[in-house]
Amino acid sequence: MEEDKVWDVSDDDVEKFLSEAIRLVEECGEIIKEAVAKQNNREIDQKEENASEGHGSAVLTETDMKVEQLLIKGLSGKFTDHKFIGEENVSKDGLIKSYTNAPTWIIDPIDGTMNFIHSNPLVCTSIGLTINKKLVAGVVNCPLVGLLYSAIRNKGAWLNSRDNKLKVSGVKDISKALMVMELPVGANKEKKSVAQANLDIMMDRAHAVRCPGPAALDITWVGAGSADSYFHFGIHCWDMAAGALIVKEAGGVVLDPSSGQEFDLMSRDILVCSSQQLADQILSFLKSYKTERDMDEKLVYF
Repeated sequence: MEEDKVWDVSDDDVEKFLSEAIRLVEECGEIIKEAVAKQNNREIDQKEENASEGHGSAVLTETDMKVEQLLIKGLSGKFTDHKFIGEENVSKDGLIKSYTNAPTWIIDPIDGTMNFIHSNPLVCTSIGLTINKKLVAGVVNCPLVGLLYSAIRNKGAWLNSRDNKLKVSGVKDISKALMVMELPVGANKEKKSVAQANLDIMMDRAHAVRCPGPAALDITWVGAGSADSYFHFGIHCWDMAAGALIVKEAGGVVLDPSSGQEFDLMSRDILVCSSQQLADQILSFLKSYKTERDMDEKLVYF
């Protein structure tokens, strides 16, 4: 069957795919910057299927749609046999209907939408590429602060150029760790209660706790050595795909936070850490919040 076809793609092909994705996300970055400068960054709709997950999960802007359409049009025009999973377009009803071995771009056009509508500069575009259902490339671009992170499977991760290779901090003890998490403002009572319990423990044990907002950027910062750990229950594959690969390629740990087992991109949960020792400490106290999966199929992505 076509969906079971194993794709034979060379290293040069992956380089070409990522190069085009970077070109397009940089173009999208200009759109995002212009929208903020002109105050065209206001909320236009609420995604009702995400309402119980918190205000940030339910916000939609005109720029979200514009950026995703540009990315899909640009990539599909260049690579006609590639597929797409996008937060605003392909999955606008909250469901992923198709996922095959074909080269598949998993797109979050604006991660940190709540930051975006408040003109906070911590806003990013995230694109991960899977082939044969394995992560092979990713890019996270934060245009308002000039940070573009990228990675290729088994080749490394970089900031802004191949001359600036990323490496995790290597922090092993939570007492020395800068921990990053999300505060689910507006979420249902159970999700808020779990977040508060985890925050209380970290405030007693961690060196620092931060809640910047965009999941893709929060994950990526662990790979960049700008944070030491991040966890989240209830985000989506488009929030995690690129950042997870960046952390892995920078020498970090990427796990399922509920079980401590291998990361599953469709599980909607993630724990990334600067070391396995730090991950073990966090797993010993971390309380979980269960959500519906993006897809039923369980897959290991590295």
